[in-house]
Amino acid sequence: MPKSPEGRLYRGFVFTEDLSEPSKFYGLLSDVSPVGSETVEVSESSGRILASDVEARRPSPPFTRSAMDGYAVRAEDAKPGAVLKVVGSSRIGEGEPEVEVGPGEAAYVDTGAPVPPGADAVIPVEFVEETEDGIEVKEPVEPGDNLDEKGSFVEEGEVVYEAGHEVTPVDVAVMIELGVDEVEVRERLRVAVITTGDELVPDPGDVESPYDVPDCIGPALQARLESEPFVEFLGRELVPDDEKELREALEEASSEAHVVVLTGGSSVGRKDVVKNVLADLYDRFVHGIKFRPGRPFGLAVGEDGVAFTLPGWPTSALTTFETWVFPALKVLAGADPRVVAFKTSDHDVKAKRSVGVIARVKIEDGRAEALPRDVSSNLQLFRETDALLLLPPGAGPGDDGYLIPVRRFEDWSKVIENLEREGR
Repeated sequence: MPKSPEGRLYRGFVFTEDLSEPSKFYGLLSDVSPVGSETVEVSESSGRILASDVEARRPSPPFTRSAMDGYAVRAEDAKPGAVLKVVGSSRIGEGEPEVEVGPGEAAYVDTGAPVPPGADAVIPVEFVEETEDGIEVKEPVEPGDNLDEKGSFVEEGEVVYEAGHEVTPVDVAVMIELGVDEVEVRERLRVAVITTGDELVPDPGDVESPYDVPDCIGPALQARLESEPFVEFLGRELVPDDEKELREALEEASSEAHVVVLTGGSSVGRKDVVKNVLADLYDRFVHGIKFRPGRPFGLAVGEDGVAFTLPGWPTSALTTFETWVFPALKVLAGADPRVVAFKTSDHDVKAKRSVGVIARVKIEDGRAEALPRDVSSNLQLFRETDALLLLPPGAGPGDDGYLIPVRRFEDWSKVIENLEREGR
């Protein structure tokens, strides 16, 4: 059995390196070259990782436009009681307005239509009264009211998204408005899954006895990976606890995949052969992490790829995947790692090592409410889970932790990213 730098043994498990701090974990991936890049249409870029900065090709707004249905006026003329002559209109989609607003004049404008030359404000329709001679002003306006100046949102040439950003559907709309039709993104990260275990039944339809163990982790990981646009899922395979068969399966998978995710067979039992194969096939293998649940987690780094090994218990495997592996996949795909500190509500965890706690999140106050901690075999707890809390060693109730949103909580994850950018 390999010895850790500190020679520390915990419940029969030797840690080869302490990866419980995210900075140390990501540091092991820093020498792995990111995937290549390709150019795609903006409409097909959602969920992909940008390989280069995106600059606005035109300003936003592209012209000074009205923010209201109303009348374009000179603010100095639009005093309560003033009657202004309507000299024309500016309608959205009709191009540059042919009318010009002079002293004592007004022009009708649609929301989003260009403001005619000469006008410096828009008075909403509800603040005027139509008369035989034009419009009578009921409420005053100041210069700049109810209009958006050209380039006031984004200037032409401004960097709107940096390399490493994961494109969202909203980003697609933003880029199209800014005249961007193509973007350079990272190629999809090719990922394969290998589940191990003599006891596993591959087809749930073949489970006949209460003692049969269905392979639920493999299909769950497949579903998770196939839902991510930045991932190209290559397939999954179930192999027995046999070192020769595992080696053959891993060699075949790693010949095509950037990343191979393995489950089971990574602890210290007699049938746990995964760690031996990974240590032989990769340049560096770090086995064990001071994290609960998931001590048998391992990371193997080679010249041409990476492998992760997860525990066999479903909850341990999925918690470890969401906490460590999935963020790492984004980093390997060219994204920047995002780890956000949040205050947590009361929980019953206080340990000497990092702990992963499944949780619900109260959006109202930005605090994380931890569900009762349970054994790593209780997969059903995930039915009510919004996020994972990564609690550092010694963290008690109300202390800082890291909030890692799960897929179903995607909208909240974007809020968290914004908070992180603001330094909160």
